[in-house]
Amino acid sequence: MKRFFLVVVFLISFVSAQQPRTWKQTNFNYSANASRINDIFFLNAQLGWVVNGIGQIHTTTDGGVTWTLQLNKGTFTHFRSVGFFDSLNGYAGALGWGDINNTGAKDTVILYKTTNGGSNWNPEPQLTSTTIKRGFCGMHVFNDSIIYAVGRVRGPAWFYKTTDRGSTWIAKNMSGYAAGLIDVRFFTKDSGIVVGLTDTTHEVSRGIILSTTDAGETWDTVYTTSRTNEWAWKINFPSRKIGYVSLQRNNNVAPVFFLKTTDGGITWNSKEFSATGYFVQGIGFLNDTLGWAGGTSLAPKQTTNGGETWTSLTIGNSLNRFRKINDSLMYVSGAGVWKYSSGTSLGVQQNKNIVPVTNALQQNYPNPFNPQTTIEFAIPEDGYATISIYDITGAWMRTLYSGNTKKGAFKVSWDGRIESTEEAPSGTYFYRLQTKNFTETKKMLLIR
Repeated sequence: MKRFFLVVVFLISFVSAQQPRTWKQTNFNYSANASRINDIFFLNAQLGWVVNGIGQIHTTTDGGVTWTLQLNKGTFTHFRSVGFFDSLNGYAGALGWGDINNTGAKDTVILYKTTNGGSNWNPEPQLTSTTIKRGFCGMHVFNDSIIYAVGRVRGPAWFYKTTDRGSTWIAKNMSGYAAGLIDVRFFTKDSGIVVGLTDTTHEVSRGIILSTTDAGETWDTVYTTSRTNEWAWKINFPSRKIGYVSLQRNNNVAPVFFLKTTDGGITWNSKEFSATGYFVQGIGFLNDTLGWAGGTSLAPKQTTNGGETWTSLTIGNSLNRFRKINDSLMYVSGAGVWKYSSGTSLGVQQNKNIVPVTNALQQNYPNPFNPQTTIEFAIPEDGYATISIYDITGAWMRTLYSGNTKKGAFKVSWDGRIESTEEAPSGTYFYRLQTKNFTETKKMLLIR
């Protein structure tokens, strides 16, 4: 075997084994694109897009292992939402011009369209205006033909929809209902809710929930919070009956609350999230009881009992949008992109007594294998590292290891299962090591 260590490996320390579902940072380079990722949209476990406040759109085709910058308009455009009908056709919504907190965002285009998966983005002229102040904040792709959307965070309030894959867009002025709208969720093509604020001055505002049963033609006020200094921010329904809405409170005002429904949004109850000041925005649930919420630089919180109690945990900060892919996979965006996955890796082992001089990826052993094989790799400097599995077509199958890693020599086992924990069939597979300055791929054979 090719030698790549300064000293002989003689002591292996156990790092992790049979890892439970956990949040892991993807390889999005946030330090080079330092603006909160306002929204994230995934068509499946691998293919997704993110948008931020400095006019950027990035995409991944391998579940966050690599990211590609597709558009960069700078601070002229403040993107707030993104959604796709399919792998080619999608939209990115922007804040628009005239927002008092984003004076650099002067783009009159509030909606950009792509027909080639994001390689090119062009203005949607139907909603562009140099006289009407409006913008996008929340977007819900209902099916392969319908998108509902709302805006904007500091007003004015608008509701948007297309029912023909974007051939025509309708914009409805909602200032008679609310001062601003932030998020939207529809349950049928006619019934849905939007959330927002009663006043653009946060100190006197209350959070508000509106509902419609005629596809947005008319709206009723379902709930208004009893406290001031609140904006209703994000909607999350892990099931049809159980739903949650986060409430943003500024200036360290406490306590902090969220809203919960157990009857599909007909009635709502206010529940405490934090007894002390906490600028919460993003909220997301994997199921009716397991969920997370967070924002700004404070540690996010987790609940395992439907919001009755919350405990702090490490994900990231400035969390804004959670996207559930399936019952065991979820993404969240904020000051980076994180991924919640079950995983079934058999463990990463590190030799703490050696200092590698070069990046290196060794041939797996045994090879061919059944049911388990081991992969050794070395990283000569601290930084982000990922070991992923791909099938013969190059499609991503599983990430065995991903995270910010201290320099060292490692080995990781693969049990022949894909990300969903199903057994991979017999065949040729590739495994790839990626670090900041190094990428190498090798081939292996699984025989059942």
